[in-house]
Amino acid sequence: MQNIGHRIAKVCSSRGFAVSMLFTAMSSILLCVSLMDNTICINDEGYSIVYHTFEKDPNEILERNGIVTLSTDVVEFSGIQNGYGEINITRSFPITVTADNETIKFDTVGGTVGDIMDELGIEYDEDDILTPSENVYVSENDEIILQRVEYVTRTEQLDIPYETETKPTSLLKHGKVVTLQKGRNGSKTLTYSQRIVDGVVEEEQLDSEIIDVEPITEELLLGADVPVSQLDFGVPTDENGIPLNYQTVLTDQIATGYSAPGRATGASGDRLSAGYVAVHPGEIPYGTKMYITSSDGSFVYGYAIAADTGIALMDDVIDVDLFYDTYTESKLNGRRTVDIYILE
Repeated sequence: MQNIGHRIAKVCSSRGFAVSMLFTAMSSILLCVSLMDNTICINDEGYSIVYHTFEKDPNEILERNGIVTLSTDVVEFSGIQNGYGEINITRSFPITVTADNETIKFDTVGGTVGDIMDELGIEYDEDDILTPSENVYVSENDEIILQRVEYVTRTEQLDIPYETETKPTSLLKHGKVVTLQKGRNGSKTLTYSQRIVDGVVEEEQLDSEIIDVEPITEELLLGADVPVSQLDFGVPTDENGIPLNYQTVLTDQIATGYSAPGRATGASGDRLSAGYVAVHPGEIPYGTKMYITSSDGSFVYGYAIAADTGIALMDDVIDVDLFYDTYTESKLNGRRTVDIYILE
């Protein structure tokens, strides 16, 4: 009986040892599995995958799950804490940027237009036109256009064509032309403000116009059947141009011509111009109104006022000295024989 009890005790002891060993092995296996089993959540553009792995390298994890990323995509790995980690993938998309006569196709994960320009290193200022504006967020296949705007000043020099004035006169034969003063072009400087967009002038406005040299008007004398004087006393004339009403007529009078520079005045104090004549005031008092013409009507000085005198007149060398606005006209007068009709 003693031997039987000893055998039973030995068998029980062996089984207990085996159970103990089995429990220890299972605990080690469970611990090992527990240590390897990390939960990874992969978030890929709205899709999520939960993956259990002992891997800690995000690239290996993505490769084992058949997830391919581009170099322009952004992959963010949170790391593993307490057996859990996240991989977040932001996919890039194409956009087009046009600036400085160059178009760039660019992959980005998003941001504002301003962010994209900063990333590409493209600078611009407040005058430039950025479309869309820099605060707008970009999306797939958007096109960003930068137009360079500059404001410049442009100057231009132009000729000012001279004008021509023709003065009809009976000093010349009908149709003959004599130049009193040669014409000369002037010049002016124009200043413009320009708005230039990508090298093209889109707006231009004139800021100033400065005359550098005034043009000189060309003055011509043209022979015609008209009086020299522009005065008009309202006395009617006949078909030969002779006044119908006058006090007396002085015939075969010697007439010369003279002129004076500037705003000359006669001995009477009147300012001289064509129509004001010099006389012997003892014979024809200052202020006397007259009509002067040649007897054949080929030369007509016209209505006149006695306003000046001179040595030749006082010495009775000539009878009347006709005033002209230019020296050339006075020379063309020469020495003529005229009739002087005293009107009043």
